[in-house]
Amino acid sequence: MANRIVLITGGTRGIGFALAKTFLSVGDRVVITSKTAESIEQAEGDLVQFKDQLWAKRCDVRDRKDCRQLIQDIVQEFDRIDILINNAGICADGQFYKMSGENWDHVTDTNINSLYNVTQPVVKQMMKQPEPSYIYSMTSTAGMYGVFGQANYSASKAAVIGFTYALADEVKRFNIQVNAVSPAAKTDMTIPAIKRAEEECARKGEPFPDYWRIGSSEQVATRIIQLIDSPKTPTGTVFGINGEQVWNYHRPERSEYCI
Repeated sequence: MANRIVLITGGTRGIGFALAKTFLSVGDRVVITSKTAESIEQAEGDLVQFKDQLWAKRCDVRDRKDCRQLIQDIVQEFDRIDILINNAGICADGQFYKMSGENWDHVTDTNINSLYNVTQPVVKQMMKQPEPSYIYSMTSTAGMYGVFGQANYSASKAAVIGFTYALADEVKRFNIQVNAVSPAAKTDMTIPAIKRAEEECARKGEPFPDYWRIGSSEQVATRIIQLIDSPKTPTGTVFGINGEQVWNYHRPERSEYCI
């Protein structure tokens, strides 16, 4: 498929940028966002070969008015939105008892509140469209298992999972597919953690764990587009992607506990 209208938040670097380039390469029209003009200008320069298909817009996903204006502008320009990728996200690590309110709010505003700010006006538009539509949001294993020093990030990514399950049930009657992806890729956010793990393993003389051997942003982007294009892909699912591997996470199951 080609000539779809694709919105990618945080689409100027990392996985978001790789997704933008991959969608553009197959002929789609892509809107990418960033909160800084500098990032927008950099991405436009890097994607200059696709200038006729690319629309790069400054938008702070924490700002509800900003987001509603963005969606209004996209619909006015293209008359529809076929795919939304909720990719914008940040981390601000620190042990919870020392974490500042600013770091808690910054992460939750960006990673959780943006889901409402961007997705609600997009859903309202998609409900009017006769063709299938797709909403994919980025989560993390931190949201499933928790990560030491990342209480804010872990909470925000757990919220993405609950959001995905609930929204998928609500909008499936409108032919809107809603899924989440927990990606493993070398990005600005993950490379420092990988380096720390390598240094720790070297210091202890231990082998480097396999779970830190991760693929590229481009591989993640390719697999996400394959999921969207496949008629077999279910809705209301959390997928994991690392390199060429794709798997799905099962919903939590209850088992009896004896006290």
